[in-house]
Amino acid sequence: MPVTIYRTHIQARAVVPCCFLFLSLVPAAVVAAPVLTSADARIAFVAPTSCEVMLRLAVSGATDVEHRLESLEGSRSELIEVSGGDLVGQVREIGRTRALVVRPREPSYTIHYRVDQTPGRANRCPIWLPTAPADGRSRNVHIRVVLPTGMAAAGTMPTFVWSGPEGVATLPHLPAFVIVPYAAEGEARPWDVSRVMDAAAVGTLAVASAVWLRRQKGRRA
Repeated sequence: MPVTIYRTHIQARAVVPCCFLFLSLVPAAVVAAPVLTSADARIAFVAPTSCEVMLRLAVSGATDVEHRLESLEGSRSELIEVSGGDLVGQVREIGRTRALVVRPREPSYTIHYRVDQTPGRANRCPIWLPTAPADGRSRNVHIRVVLPTGMAAAGTMPTFVWSGPEGVATLPHLPAFVIVPYAAEGEARPWDVSRVMDAAAVGTLAVASAVWLRRQKGRRA
């Protein structure tokens, strides 16, 4: 018995240095993945099919940060300026997205751009999303939407708190796009995404209920 205890003690002492050696060889990117620590987006709708965005981001744990912008057929986007960081290479087309890489020089950097959509994609404004995700707990993502004077929104995604033509939302994650249907005050309510989502939920529940009832009848038969 004493010999067994002595051998176990020797093995344990040998394992500890090996663990430290292994951790020292693990790349820093594996130990601490890049995280979006804060985001502040100011989105101004110039028209239902045109928006201009000032996106200020802070990312920790990364030297270069890649971003992806939704690029639907017929849409056009213009990169106006990158401040607080350096643009690495050129904007590239990757599938149905536009990719750019920023090397931050300051704690936060800003991407200023404009997007023009087709009439079929009106009220939709994409966000140049960093590949580094938020932690999902701190809710450090703030989005402010500004509408033209005299306009009112309804059925937006995400939901905004409105004060006149300006709406504000605080979120745990940065969305890939926002949808803000709006019309002149007093006019017919614009297309409401929440109503469509509610109708889809009710329809799904009805279909699921019908399938369940059919299976119950089959078992009884």
